[in-house]
Amino acid sequence: MLSCIAVGSNAIRLLEADWENGGLKVCKRERLGTRLFAGLVNGRLEQESMRRSVEAVRELYDLAAEDQSEAIYIIATSAVRDAANGGEFTDACREATGVPVEILTGEEEAACSYFGASRGGVSGVIDIGGGSTEYTLGVDDRISGAMSLQMGAVRMYEQCPIESVETYLETVQLCKDMLQGSLDRIPFEAGTRRDWTGVGGTLTTLGSMSQKIDLFDPEKSEGMIMPYEEIHGFGMDLSAMPMEDRKCVKGLMPHRADIIPSGIAILDASMQVLCIREMRLSAQGNLDGYLKKFFLKRY
Repeated sequence: MLSCIAVGSNAIRLLEADWENGGLKVCKRERLGTRLFAGLVNGRLEQESMRRSVEAVRELYDLAAEDQSEAIYIIATSAVRDAANGGEFTDACREATGVPVEILTGEEEAACSYFGASRGGVSGVIDIGGGSTEYTLGVDDRISGAMSLQMGAVRMYEQCPIESVETYLETVQLCKDMLQGSLDRIPFEAGTRRDWTGVGGTLTTLGSMSQKIDLFDPEKSEGMIMPYEEIHGFGMDLSAMPMEDRKCVKGLMPHRADIIPSGIAILDASMQVLCIREMRLSAQGNLDGYLKKFFLKRY
């Protein structure tokens, strides 16, 4: 069994997995919310924010070690790669665990998400994180284009908190403008029949809310299809709600109540610009893709 810890902008996540019948077998997933990106001030991570996240990394490392993982990897994404003092944070993680931290580029993060979630064929993967969103196009196991944009759910919330339908639509338009201005970075062709998969906390939360269950259940929800109209409807409805009412929505964890409309706005804009009518939801993503490459070297 191999394990990987991902230091994200919104949460620290752990995946423990094995290899079975030619594919990844998930043994355990854990998540600790630290919202590291919120501690990124004037281009630097604040000390308290780093301390909380290092503690979370250590806690998940200890869990993986107790489960007798053969190897434990640690990767970091948007918040750490954007921070001028990201090296200070990775040094602290290494001191706490003994494991070096690999800071993924945006394109590397996109590739990991693609290999973790794509079902093959002519496909695309959108990974909405706290600090950035990754877009990857490919055919089977060949990536044809990948890019990362700085418009994650926490980043957009910090820029413009969504507290009304008006601010939701303003955020959607801002995200559309950002994406349209970057389309020359990937070989997107309107009209191409492409199987789209969405990953990240925004997507799993949408799945939970759609099914009215407390948490995203892979057995019930993995691979479920959501049409654009339903996704847009959730964005409009949640943005019109007072914060306390949002926290009572079935399937929406209270700690996501502030940022979820921002994440949905990113997805709403992406589906409009990329002409996507429906989105397949997946709990798989960059952790899955990162571990797959190590198993494939063996098998």
